[in-house]
Amino acid sequence: MINIIINNIGKITGSILLASFVSYLIWRNKQKKRFNQAASVFRSKILAELEGLYPIPRYLEPDETNRFRESIPKIESAAAEFRHFVPSDSKSSFDTALKNYCEHCNKITWGSCVTFGIIPGERKPEDIGPKEIFRQNVNALLSFTKRQKTRDQ
Repeated sequence: MINIIINNIGKITGSILLASFVSYLIWRNKQKKRFNQAASVFRSKILAELEGLYPIPRYLEPDETNRFRESIPKIESAAAEFRHFVPSDSKSSFDTALKNYCEHCNKITWGSCVTFGIIPGERKPEDIGPKEIFRQNVNALLSFTKRQKTRDQ
C-alpha cells in the first residue's frame, strides 16, 4: 500500500495542485461576476437618479438645479452599497470622488450655471463651468463600474 502511494506521489500532488487551481479560478470568476452585477446596479441607480441632469442638458430650468442637491442622499446610498465591491486599493479614490460630487452638488446654483462665461474677460481659457465639473464628478463615480473580465466573456 505504501509503495503504491510512494510510486504515485507525483500524480497525487499534481491532482491536488490542479484541484486547488481550478477551485481558485472558479472562486475568482464568481467574485468578478458579483462585482459586475453590483457595478451594473450602481450605474443604473446613478443614471436613474440623474435622468435629465446627466448628460448635462444645454439649458437648465431654475427649479432643476435643486435636483443636484436632492440627488446627494440617493447617490450616497448607492455608493455605500457599491463600496463593498470596490477593490481595496481604489476605495480612497472612490471616497474622494463621492466627496467631490457631494460638495459640488451642494454649491451648484442656477445662477452659477447661467452666468458662467457671460462676462467677457472674467473667464480664463482653462476655467471650466459648474455643469462641466458636475459631469466630471459623475464620470469619476461611474469610472469605478468598469467591467472586470470573466473567463466566459
